[in-house]
Amino acid sequence: MSLVIGMTAQFTVLPVKQAAALDKIHGGEPEAKTVIRGSGLPVPRFVSLKSDVVNMRVGPGHEYPLQWVYLRKNLPLKVISEFDVWRKVVDHEGETGWVHGQLVSLKRYSVITSSNAKLRADPSQQASVTAVAEAGVLMEIQYCEGQWCRLGTENAKGWLERHQFWGVLPNEELN
Repeated sequence: MSLVIGMTAQFTVLPVKQAAALDKIHGGEPEAKTVIRGSGLPVPRFVSLKSDVVNMRVGPGHEYPLQWVYLRKNLPLKVISEFDVWRKVVDHEGETGWVHGQLVSLKRYSVITSSNAKLRADPSQQASVTAVAEAGVLMEIQYCEGQWCRLGTENAKGWLERHQFWGVLPNEELN
């Protein structure tokens, strides 16, 4: 029998109107900026949220209005552009906006996109099932080989084909 991994904490995205109060609490005032010409890291790339509350803005600065508020630590985002200390990102649902670079980490996570995704003991459809993950579960990406990646949580680990989760670039190899 395999372990079933469910969503222990729902990741939530709040639209701007519902998030206005949170903006005042979490960085609504403009702050002095250090002039940096980007991180020097490759674009596109994947990052994950460092905090349970992260504001996504319509532009690269605190003066821009909120677009969304993410309420899920480790949620993966794809960085598609950089400006100063800001990262233009897209989430697994296709929403695009700007987050401050200090609010994201290079630690790699995935969002399971398939219902009842079967994690396997080895990177093969014939390998035994080690766990079943529900759509929406966040799992750390440990490494990738070909079309398979080894994913893990505190309770389960296993191999999953790339098309069953979001969080890696096509043909990206992770060691």
